[in-house]
Amino acid sequence: MLLDLAWKNIWRRKLRSLLTILGVASAVQLYLMVHGVMGTYTGEINGQVNAFAGRIVIQQQVESGGGKSDLTSSTSSLMEETAEALLATGGIDRAASSALLFVPIARALMPYIPPAVVAVGLEPGHEAAYLGGLKAASGRLTLEEPDEVILGQGAAEYYRSENNGDPVGIRSTIPVGGRTLKVVGILGDAPQLFANAVIMPLPTAQAIFDRPGTVTSVILTVQNTGAVETVKSSIQAGFSGLTVSTQDDMLRSASSILDAMNSFMSIIETSILTVAVIVVMIVVIVSVMEARREIGTLRAVGAARWRIFTMVAGQSIVLSMMGTLVALPIALFFVQWGMSDYLSSVTGVLQVWWQILVTAVGVGLAASILPAWQAVRVDPLESLRYE
Repeated sequence: MLLDLAWKNIWRRKLRSLLTILGVASAVQLYLMVHGVMGTYTGEINGQVNAFAGRIVIQQQVESGGGKSDLTSSTSSLMEETAEALLATGGIDRAASSALLFVPIARALMPYIPPAVVAVGLEPGHEAAYLGGLKAASGRLTLEEPDEVILGQGAAEYYRSENNGDPVGIRSTIPVGGRTLKVVGILGDAPQLFANAVIMPLPTAQAIFDRPGTVTSVILTVQNTGAVETVKSSIQAGFSGLTVSTQDDMLRSASSILDAMNSFMSIIETSILTVAVIVVMIVVIVSVMEARREIGTLRAVGAARWRIFTMVAGQSIVLSMMGTLVALPIALFFVQWGMSDYLSSVTGVLQVWWQILVTAVGVGLAASILPAWQAVRVDPLESLRYE
């Protein structure tokens, strides 16, 4: 009987219940998006840091908007003579080291991540300095001619949109700074630092972007990874005014950024859950007020207070869980089509959604406390006065 009354209270006002479910679904969907974006962001930052294992990035001392050195800072400027001296440092693998020139082509969509498309000039024959162990999806990852380029998948998509939707692949040509370049390779899956890259010979990049005799960074690959700190100390002693970053330095910088972002996102997620609780609470309070006679009658015929509490809590939990169920297909739509570049995978969303489904029970219970307290305080004699 109590369960029947709970369902009756839910469907007595179908439109109100539907709007409540949609409100909860919107809150859950927003929670999933925030969590998914943060998960993608964290994976991206960690992927970039891990890509520089055993390597040292050297550039002019520059500060990004967040107070941290950017791995691909285009504001850094080093003379080629300085770059050559750095590349002559003892203990490095010269074939896997190179001077580089980074120039943004399209700006970043989020803070602390690489530009949406960035030109990367490097020394031909030293592609491994930047690409490391990355594999090609098609073509080759070596530059043999001045007008050849290698594209990351993100850069290929960018030029596809610039090319009226026609796919950009091997033997396609793209315009960069008024010069036509031939695509000879497309990178496989990679962090955005590489996926967004248009990789070309260093002299070509210097000519296109009018940077003669200068580079932005030098990447050194150390022969013995255990000697990274020794090589770093040697460079710092011989070259003042330069930022010398190892993987550990990048990891510390990334951790401070991620800690700040996680704190901010946690506040947003908590606010979202609070809104969901308030939405359900308001609806259930109104429902209890409308059902005071039924509740009073139940109390008069001997229904225990805990049964009344269970009835109200059940109504609240059902609304919360139905809203969470409705949110799942919406979230999967966004992952597959709407915001696939910024949200985690379907598997990742499902893992978070299962956690939220459990959380929905807690949201329902929290939302039911006040209305349930009102319900159990209904005087049984009150209903009898209306009979």
